[in-house]
Amino acid sequence: MNRDPTLCRSFVRRAKEALERHPQVKHEWSIDADEDHCILDIPEQSDSGFPITVEVWPDEIMVMAGGAHTNANPEGKPDELAAHVLGFVRDLLSPAMRIRERLAGGKPYKWAIELQQDGKWETEEWVGLFFYNYFGKKTEKIYQNEILPARDRPVE
Repeated sequence: MNRDPTLCRSFVRRAKEALERHPQVKHEWSIDADEDHCILDIPEQSDSGFPITVEVWPDEIMVMAGGAHTNANPEGKPDELAAHVLGFVRDLLSPAMRIRERLAGGKPYKWAIELQQDGKWETEEWVGLFFYNYFGKKTEKIYQNEILPARDRPVE
């Protein structure tokens, strides 16, 4: 089955350029021989941090951050989508974003991707399991990477 490798190739090219500028970011690549699917793994680099995985297919990019995940579907040029996703990953590597993990009975069941804006944490997205120990004791953990400094954000 022949699938269009344009999105994957664009993402790999842009990501490798970005990672060259930040050699402190440990990472591993897995790229299919036909270059239509790839995975970028960035392991957690501290006890309070979280791993990031970016998986690219011909028609979608999925970013997994700890237990949370979000999808980006291409609506435009592959280079623009790759740049957008890499900006998101850049923020996940900084203290500007964090993962809020909710647990029931000591097992994770819900995750929020949060962005710091004007000194407050704003939830970007919640992801959760349908089935979990509803009656288990509820606790919460916060994970935050500090591999890169936070980017300056324009005032809107």
